[in-house]
Amino acid sequence: MRTAKSNIRVLFYGLCVAAAMYNCKTKDVDSLTPFTYTFKGIDNVTLPTVTPTAPAAVSVTAGSVAMPAQAAAVASGLASMTATGTVPAAVQQASADMAKAVSADKAAALNAAITPAVLASIASTGQWPDNLKADVTALTSNAALQAYLPKMTAPTVNGKSVGGRTAAPATVATVNTTNDAGTDACKAAANTAFNTAKANLDAQVAPLKAPITAAYDANVAAANAAVASCQAAAPTYSAEIAAAQSSLATTLAALDAARTILGETSYTLQVTLANVTAAQTMALYKALATASSTVCTLTKDAKIAAAGVARDADLARVTGNYNSALASLTTALNTAIASCHNQGGRKSADGN
Repeated sequence: MRTAKSNIRVLFYGLCVAAAMYNCKTKDVDSLTPFTYTFKGIDNVTLPTVTPTAPAAVSVTAGSVAMPAQAAAVASGLASMTATGTVPAAVQQASADMAKAVSADKAAALNAAITPAVLASIASTGQWPDNLKADVTALTSNAALQAYLPKMTAPTVNGKSVGGRTAAPATVATVNTTNDAGTDACKAAANTAFNTAKANLDAQVAPLKAPITAAYDANVAAANAAVASCQAAAPTYSAEIAAAQSSLATTLAALDAARTILGETSYTLQVTLANVTAAQTMALYKALATASSTVCTLTKDAKIAAAGVARDADLARVTGNYNSALASLTTALNTAIASCHNQGGRKSADGN
């Protein structure tokens, strides 16, 4: 009986030991929630779309050649002399003004040099022969003759006479921001979040700039394409040049008819005035024709410059939006790093 009780006691103790050993066995952890950091303000940001701005319009004004009223009065007076037999006041004044600018002998020499061939050459090229340029320049710049000579108003592009220069648009600098990574877990997590948000920000820039650049390229192509048709339509002023030649022929015929009434000196001076006036008129129209064609190129340049200004302003807006967003991210990063010592348990870097 005693033996049976001993066996039961041993069995009981064995069961207790087995139970204790089972309870002390290492258990597998089903799940552990990882520690996470959250950082206020370090988020993905969507940059606003910038619609390409239409370039500023280019204004163009046509040029012209105008004859002074005094020249018309002289022509009218010459035409009436054979009928009246007298020299009108306008013609007398013109002869007196010519005498202030050139001697009768010099005028006669100029008349001999300004041949029909010379006049035809000026009508074709718009240039005086080299041997006459100095004398003609002296006459046409003389103050006494300004009331009789034609005047050209040059065409303009954006308010500037043809031949003016257009300033190049300014460039816009891009701001870069660099951040130093922390070494502990909180700072490392903050920098990782920042770098992810910045990468998202960086990836948006090129797609935002692409339509702006494409609009600029389209504007440049259109401006270049318009040059040929513009030059083809530019006035040649052939009719005006022909009219000047016809008017000269009429004036010279009137002078020949009234030669005895005028007297030889006045006649010689009036022929010089008629020749120089007609030749200058033709030369100015040729210059205006060249300028009118040049306007097409200058208009193209002005349109491209305006497109560049619009493009650069739009790109600057994209850059400004990017820099503003990046500055906000950088501020949030600096705040997060400064607050990392407050991290504990599952708190966020901003204390939430």
